[in-house]
Amino acid sequence: MKKIKKYNIVAFALGIILVCNSCELEEANINPNDVTEVPTNVLLPFNQVELAGLTVGTTQIMSGIFMQYYEGVENHPLPVQTYRVDEALYTEWNFQDYYNGPMINLRKMIDIAQEDGNLPHYEGIGKTLMAICLGNISSLWGDVPYTDALNGSENLYPVYDSQQSIYEVIQQLLDEAIVHFNSENSGIQPGADDLIYGGNMMKWVNAAYALKARYYMHLTKRSAELGYDPAQEALNALNNAFDTAEDDMTYQFGYSAAEQNPFYSYTRLGYVEPNDFFTTLMFILDDPRDTLFYIKKFGIANLENRYYTSPGSPVHLITYFEQKFIEAEARLRLNNSDPEIQNVLEEAIYANMKKLSTEAIHDTIISQYISNNITLTGDFNDDLETIMVQKYIAMYASIESWTDYRRTGYPVLTPNDGGDHNQNPGGDIPRRLPYCQTERLYNPNIPTPLPTLQDRFWWDQE
Repeated sequence: MKKIKKYNIVAFALGIILVCNSCELEEANINPNDVTEVPTNVLLPFNQVELAGLTVGTTQIMSGIFMQYYEGVENHPLPVQTYRVDEALYTEWNFQDYYNGPMINLRKMIDIAQEDGNLPHYEGIGKTLMAICLGNISSLWGDVPYTDALNGSENLYPVYDSQQSIYEVIQQLLDEAIVHFNSENSGIQPGADDLIYGGNMMKWVNAAYALKARYYMHLTKRSAELGYDPAQEALNALNNAFDTAEDDMTYQFGYSAAEQNPFYSYTRLGYVEPNDFFTTLMFILDDPRDTLFYIKKFGIANLENRYYTSPGSPVHLITYFEQKFIEAEARLRLNNSDPEIQNVLEEAIYANMKKLSTEAIHDTIISQYISNNITLTGDFNDDLETIMVQKYIAMYASIESWTDYRRTGYPVLTPNDGGDHNQNPGGDIPRRLPYCQTERLYNPNIPTPLPTLQDRFWWDQE
């Protein structure tokens, strides 16, 4: 990781200081104004901002190009259009930023809360956000460091946990978080520092259950070996998840330069444009959400200043509409003749459209759209495609669509031209991201041989 070089320099400097201990530099250089411990209510908003930015940032851009929401036309997104992913740029930035940003600081927040003993709500929030971090990075890279990581200079070469064990950790973290949320918090109580729920623990409980359902559904290809049915576990979790869209786990970016949504910069600079596949799909379906995702001026589609691409656009970490799509798929997998599937799918579409705009998309428009496009047949594959195509539209600007594609094969996509090369042999749509350069160069525990973009990790194997 990037911090390897940094810690080597720090170790060298500390060695010099120890040799010169007669100079009593330690006493001479103590700054009484230095903060030796950051409290949980300071760490919490930082962690939420960092996670939100990473969720909608460069890995979302890459997965969105793979999933043909966008076309990379300038700067770093241009080579991604032909599935050339620079290990020293995009993957380096995001891999390192997860570990050096929210993850190590979430670890600090969790540790401080545990040591205090009176801050279970902060501990619960920390574990919930850590679960999201792990879900994101494992969905992107597969096996990743965790149990051996986040210890600073104590371990500069962490081993990589298997993806299967990472998903077990995710569920454990969320289970523990739910217990913490339901515990008495006699110390500092999250409030204004909680930029997502304002300290509402019931909503955090709902979010944790919704996340449990998401990460169970990631494992649908592995159900035969797990000892449980991921679809049934997801459905069980949803019994305690969101009741309405008002419960959505959303981070709201601001409009000042320091608070802007990172996606806005890519669209403002023209690095990505709407992909013809996506705009054609929206046209065929006569989908009323089209102008909320992109706008056409003089026949040219543009992404800037739409629902997800304005300076103050929100980042949805988990939503009621995603929950309903998960429920529809889970019900289908358990019983494809379940009459509730149709109702749940319609509710998912309705909730997404209303989330995007309560003014531009009236109920009559939604009803007509559903009548024209959403009729389940009882055939598993046909109905799965209907559910997943609608979820694909609704999950715009989320890496979850790429995960769904790798799990189900929907929507059916034709790979981009020029994608057949050494990094992506065969030219199909990538199945993963490459590990970053500093890990390859400095961490001897990185998985070998290094995977190509077509090598499937654990939950993606047939």
